[in-house]
Amino acid sequence: MPTQKEVEYEGYFYPYSYRDIWQDISLHIKELKSFQNGSLYALELDQLNVTDPFDQFALGREYLGYYYVTSEDIYYMPSDTGGYTEEKNEIIISGLESDEDLFLKEWTIVCCENGTADVVDDAGYHAFVEADGEKRIFRYYNDYFYGSKDYLLMVWEKGKGIVYYMHGNGQKNMHVEFGTDLKKQQKEDYGYPYKLFH
Repeated sequence: MPTQKEVEYEGYFYPYSYRDIWQDISLHIKELKSFQNGSLYALELDQLNVTDPFDQFALGREYLGYYYVTSEDIYYMPSDTGGYTEEKNEIIISGLESDEDLFLKEWTIVCCENGTADVVDDAGYHAFVEADGEKRIFRYYNDYFYGSKDYLLMVWEKGKGIVYYMHGNGQKNMHVEFGTDLKKQQKEDYGYPYKLFH
């Protein structure tokens, strides 16, 4: 479809079977609606090409969430673990149509020109964007990230979009990672807690 784009990435996954899976994977970028100030997208990974059900995605990891892209910023809202339903899509579209500024206060900026301050919420989660040359690095993590604490890393590059992505929780639980040059990107030091994985 003209409103859907597919990008191929190198992938690394550590699912519930507790084994390393190296596999190329496609990311589907679907445009849900264009607005006056930006466009709304939903991002979804293909399922892994495996036979063991414990190697399949769990916790909705294949759904990378909603992204609202403007000329200045990219805003992010996680999806439900059940994926993108028509009902959920309509709620988000309606919210953007009725009062965009108010609605986006619930979203997180994951890419912008000058970066953002490190904001720590009441649960101890950090969320911020760092400007690094042509790259914009979004980090989301908890100081005590073990157990069920989520971590999320997105690296954006001008003219390329997402070039590196990492998401999981606790001690590498349901770890999803992909990139344009994955083994090279895994050697980069993105700080705590991401450097603990490679």
